[in-house]
Amino acid sequence: MHRCSFNRGKQSGLVIIVFTLALTVLLGFAALAIDINHLVLNKSRLQNGVDAAALAGAVVADADENQNKIALAILDTLKNYSSLDGNTEISVDQSASFQGQSLSLQLSDSATLTIQLSDDPTSFPGTVGNDDDTYVRVEVSGVSLSGFFVGLFGLDKSVSASAVAGPSSSVETLCNLVPMAACAIDENDKDFGGFTIGEMKTLKTGDWKKSEIGAPGNFGLLNYGEQGMDDLDEHLAGGYNECLVDGVAKGAPGNKVGIVKNGLNTRFGDPNDPDYPKDILTTSGSVTKDDDGNITDSTFTYDNYVTEISRDDFIPETGGEPGRRILQMPILNCTQGTGSGAGFEAPVVTIGCFFLISKAPESNGNGNNEQQEVYGEFIQSCRVNNASFGLTPSNSGAYKIQLYKDPSGAGA
Repeated sequence: MHRCSFNRGKQSGLVIIVFTLALTVLLGFAALAIDINHLVLNKSRLQNGVDAAALAGAVVADADENQNKIALAILDTLKNYSSLDGNTEISVDQSASFQGQSLSLQLSDSATLTIQLSDDPTSFPGTVGNDDDTYVRVEVSGVSLSGFFVGLFGLDKSVSASAVAGPSSSVETLCNLVPMAACAIDENDKDFGGFTIGEMKTLKTGDWKKSEIGAPGNFGLLNYGEQGMDDLDEHLAGGYNECLVDGVAKGAPGNKVGIVKNGLNTRFGDPNDPDYPKDILTTSGSVTKDDDGNITDSTFTYDNYVTEISRDDFIPETGGEPGRRILQMPILNCTQGTGSGAGFEAPVVTIGCFFLISKAPESNGNGNNEQQEVYGEFIQSCRVNNASFGLTPSNSGAYKIQLYKDPSGAGA
């Protein structure tokens, strides 16, 4: 008896159809996965570039630069981003200038750069006064990406990113400080320690008997390192990234002229240390004192510094970093200090910001009347790189430039 094979042939054809459909679906998912991964990767890259651009713009704004220089810093950062390997899908070669507190610039046929300024990180654009903190919002939108398979489905790929950056609230935990100290004039003043804006003082003396700390063997230096004095020059250059424990500062004995010179003067490019860049302006001033040793005048002040770097024709020092001449120092309650030399300890009242008027002396001045002192001018606020900050904004004390959540919600 012969059986009919007609049904078996129909089943074989059905299997081929189902297999073909399943393979098509699997290939479609694989194709979409490639495009989605490409999209996520470039979204992350763009967000990193926009974050860096916002921080760069906020740093320039914090240095009281004009709006065109803020825009230039942002554009330069995005240009550097776009020139890196793998970031060639966005081209930035334009120049720009602000109109009011906002700027919009076409980067490509589809991509747009928007820069906005405000005195409030939750609202853009806003009005920025001369004495206001400046917050910078950067958005790059509509960056078109190459598609691998999404075009088969009639889809396009693009990414956008935004970021907001500006000054933080004042420091609460004491970190990233220069190992020099000033004694509070008013121990109850938690903002300024009794100092007035523009007040000039001797930060380090050449004779411990003239030091206001009043501890034998202490010339105004502090010791933050676990290995004694070995790290002092690096800490003076800006290399201390940890925090004081229990708000108490410990003294460092000795004059240490060479160590102080090697550390502080990196801020003037002398010596030139790639790990600790010089300031963008290294003009060194000289001071005038009265008969009691109080500084009455200086040939170069913080106002001079701000005026110079704000000029349109100002040319910064190559490799320089703005604000390097500004020292973040503990202001101590010296009346409650105990011990002497390396054993000196005193509670910290607040953080003071002092503009370094001149370079530290080259030698101890033996026999040639050379000044052995370091001079600074008290200013209202300054940036730090490592600290713990409170929630309440303040226009005094140490702070840092940081990223904020974008109120428009366009960023990562």
